[in-house]
Amino acid sequence: MIKLLIADDEQIVLDSLKFIIENNCHDVDVIGFAKSGREAIEKADALKPDVIFMDIRMPGIDGMEAIKRIKEIHNDIEFVIITAYDYFNYAKEAIKLDVVDYLLKPMNKNKVIDTVLKVKKIVETKRENMMKELEMKEKMIMILPHLESEMIYSLASATFRQENIDFYGSIFNMNLNIGYALVVLFEKDDNESHLDNLAGNVKMQETLIYIKEFIKNTGPCLAGILLDRIIVFVPVESDEDLFTIKNTSIDFAEKILKETHGKDSKVRIGIGRPYQTSYFSKSYDEADFAAKMGIDSITHFDDIKLSDNGELILSNDDEELINNIISNNIDAALIKVNGIFQKLLLHYKDDMNLFKSKLLSLSIEIIAKISSYCDVTSELEENMIVKILRTNEIENIKKTFSQFISNIVLKLHENRERYYTGLIAKAIEFINENYDKDIKLYDVAKMLNISYYYFSKTFKEETKCNFVDYITQVRINKAKEFLLDDSISVKEVCFKVGYNDPNYFSRIFRKETGMTPTEYKSKNSEGGVAFEC
Repeated sequence: MIKLLIADDEQIVLDSLKFIIENNCHDVDVIGFAKSGREAIEKADALKPDVIFMDIRMPGIDGMEAIKRIKEIHNDIEFVIITAYDYFNYAKEAIKLDVVDYLLKPMNKNKVIDTVLKVKKIVETKRENMMKELEMKEKMIMILPHLESEMIYSLASATFRQENIDFYGSIFNMNLNIGYALVVLFEKDDNESHLDNLAGNVKMQETLIYIKEFIKNTGPCLAGILLDRIIVFVPVESDEDLFTIKNTSIDFAEKILKETHGKDSKVRIGIGRPYQTSYFSKSYDEADFAAKMGIDSITHFDDIKLSDNGELILSNDDEELINNIISNNIDAALIKVNGIFQKLLLHYKDDMNLFKSKLLSLSIEIIAKISSYCDVTSELEENMIVKILRTNEIENIKKTFSQFISNIVLKLHENRERYYTGLIAKAIEFINENYDKDIKLYDVAKMLNISYYYFSKTFKEETKCNFVDYITQVRINKAKEFLLDDSISVKEVCFKVGYNDPNYFSRIFRKETGMTPTEYKSKNSEGGVAFEC
């Protein structure tokens, strides 16, 4: 059914058109009349017709102006103009307004019928096209999650065809040329019973689906669920600063982690570095590695990586053992050593030489894989090899190999400690040299090329102070030294230690020392200044 509104200030025209249409045009309903331009505008808004027959010359707002105003709000309404004048100017204006046709007064019955059928056909075609478009959108909405998951899996497994990038970019309405991987890993409780485990799996899947939707609603990205994890592709622009990307990604991860609280799920989030889409699998490997190896709930790959030579792709027991070593989990590493020994004995118990050969091959693989994290001395390696070759006692071999693994874990831990201690030492040196400037945690983290999230945590662990308190202590201690110099005023001291407001400096100084700078200066204290935090 087509709804039609007639606007004309002559009653005879309204009655004539209504009679012709109702008696000759099926499925066309004349739903109302208007006798002025203003009334036509009001009724168009109230009745929402499909078609309006509009007289050009009406009192007040004329027909052309009424059409303009109606189209501003209801652009889908079709118009036929009615006029007693076959003026060229009206025709030009009508074309601009996308009018379907016009009727000349006095109106011809057949012309009216033909015009109604013409505009009816236009409206019906528009409806059909709209329905097809809606059906297509509904199908796309149904298929989009499948396409999204398919793309995520192909990206993570390095099977994505780069020639499809523009197609997927248009479907998901985002630039997919460069991005980083974020992995949300849900950890299982290995001690659960079979029934508890089944119930836990169901609950975990519900949580996975919920968190995936949260991630999708938090920012532009693609996300897919794979077993116990959510893999996320986060697009970035090619001109974005890497340090900014790193810290934005951690902010994103913190929102995700916060949303998982109360879901009875232990979650670890790993973040990889940004790559072109064709190399996204490398970012995924980094994110997966960071999620498994990171000490914190959120870990960026750059915050655990010590060089550019790390190899991530390992296999089964060897992979788990090396992962345990890298993550400083000595207990898990020794349990895995025991499992490896059992398997080697099962296969090579009748050939001790082959048994030793396999074990030594594993030790060489371990040394090669962790060489990018720490250097294993040749002495440590040679001692282990010599001891294993000199005995055929399984327990002695196992004890020697276990001790070798323990020594590597200890050495790796010491190496990391030196690395991060060195970073904090650089930060402290920077603060001591620049305390008179506006120092921000973000700037120091950027200088060290680690995320501000990780820098803040490590700084507090090393110094037992948070970053802001540490800078305050440095400035106050420097201020104490300057205040002992009678040639320097309190105001000058304020500016020399990095404060711009003498009143604020005075408040901070009093809070830290129990007296104002003036009081401290007047006492003219001598002796060293203890650093406390």
